[in-house]
Amino acid sequence: MGIKKEITDEAKKLLPQVYADAAQPTVKEIGDVLGRFVRVLLAPLRVFLWGWEQIEQILIEGVAQRLKSRPEENLKTPDPEIAVPLMQTLSYTAQNETLREMYLNLLANSMDKLQEKNVHPSFVEIIRQMNTLDAKLFKVLAPKNGYLPVINPYISVVRESMLRIVGECRFLINKTPEWFIGMNIDGYDAFDISASLVRLRRLGIIELMYDKGIRQDRIEELKRSPVLVSILKQCQSEYPDLRLEIYTTDSVIHVNEFGKQFARSCL
Repeated sequence: MGIKKEITDEAKKLLPQVYADAAQPTVKEIGDVLGRFVRVLLAPLRVFLWGWEQIEQILIEGVAQRLKSRPEENLKTPDPEIAVPLMQTLSYTAQNETLREMYLNLLANSMDKLQEKNVHPSFVEIIRQMNTLDAKLFKVLAPKNGYLPVINPYISVVRESMLRIVGECRFLINKTPEWFIGMNIDGYDAFDISASLVRLRRLGIIELMYDKGIRQDRIEELKRSPVLVSILKQCQSEYPDLRLEIYTTDSVIHVNEFGKQFARSCL
């Protein structure tokens, strides 16, 4: 709210100058006016570019808290290929509590001789490519053992021919999430979670195994989810002349060994 107000206030101050300069529309002058306006829009972001003093304090307090119960003889200076990019990234992500906690866990474990085998330099980049939802969702998935049921739902259109032969199907596009796991995370819907699952797979820490369904009881529960039922009812109201039903492919999610190692280091 504060950033939006600052932008609005600064933009209002600049508008008279913008209109004044518009009366002399040379390329240079227009560029100068636009440049000043862009500067106003970007200025509030400076508060997120934290200096070393702020980062150092966060690191000292956060890491000390995590290492306080570990024997001093097991502690060491972290490897620079982990610590240096981690500190650099914290300069613009430290305000995100969810990601900050993962970075601090990673750094603390890299300083523990007994834990360093679980730590890998690529973990810094994995966290950097996450958003808050990705981190929260992976934190839910990581402790689960084995395969977790998930479905790929579709809204199918069932048509009867003139000979009343049933079975010719097509699907309504973009009406359902690609992957549906039935989890609720505050502030995010099923489509957000589906996209996050795809990102976590791209990061290499989970597997999405299409058409590998198990646990039929859980699969049936997912199919009856109020989220999917609501989507079906909405489609039925939009297309009253069509006979619609939910069709699913049964699949699974698996947190692979690399993902488990990442979890041990960062969660």
